[in-house]
Amino acid sequence: MPLPDTVLRQLTLANQLTLLRLAAVPVFALALLYGRVGLALGIFVAAAVTDRLDGMAARRFGQQTSLGAFLDPAADKLLMLVVYVVLAMPDHPRPFPDFFLSQHVPAWLTFLVVTRDVMIVLVAAGMYLHSESASFSPTRLGKWTTGFELVNAGVFLLANVVRGVPAALLSFGAISTGAIVVASGLQYLLLVARRLRAEEGEGDDAS
Repeated sequence: MPLPDTVLRQLTLANQLTLLRLAAVPVFALALLYGRVGLALGIFVAAAVTDRLDGMAARRFGQQTSLGAFLDPAADKLLMLVVYVVLAMPDHPRPFPDFFLSQHVPAWLTFLVVTRDVMIVLVAAGMYLHSESASFSPTRLGKWTTGFELVNAGVFLLANVVRGVPAALLSFGAISTGAIVVASGLQYLLLVARRLRAEEGEGDDAS
């Protein structure tokens, strides 16, 4: 099949929505860094909606592709990394003097989110080098983790746009999100350990 036809077959509606979400990430970051918090919140909400719509489109129209299987989680991870890093930054950094937030995401939560995603990428790369197999079907806990991260980030953004968001809600959101991030990371490590043991057992049987 010619290369252009192959590319066009991969550019389904679902994948176009995912690519749109990827393109929104730097726009979101720049809007927030230049003090346009309301605009950043709108872009974030739109990106979160496309996260829902691309999955619905893939299932509704039978548009599951290998490109989508790679892009969708990559877009989720990139969005979450950028959102949590920027929301934890100190106010008025030298390159962006207009950046100011009344409510910052705790640095420890950003550390957990970044550590989990970096760990998943590094472990997946190591497993691919070890056995050319690095993919896991999304777990329910993993999906919940993404949901918690999205909602928590959205609430913190909202708290920087409107007054009256209770501090207790922000604290609860941060703690509950941190807990599920840790639980999801541990589950991923357990799945990796089980796969490695299974592969070692198959290797022993073959020998």
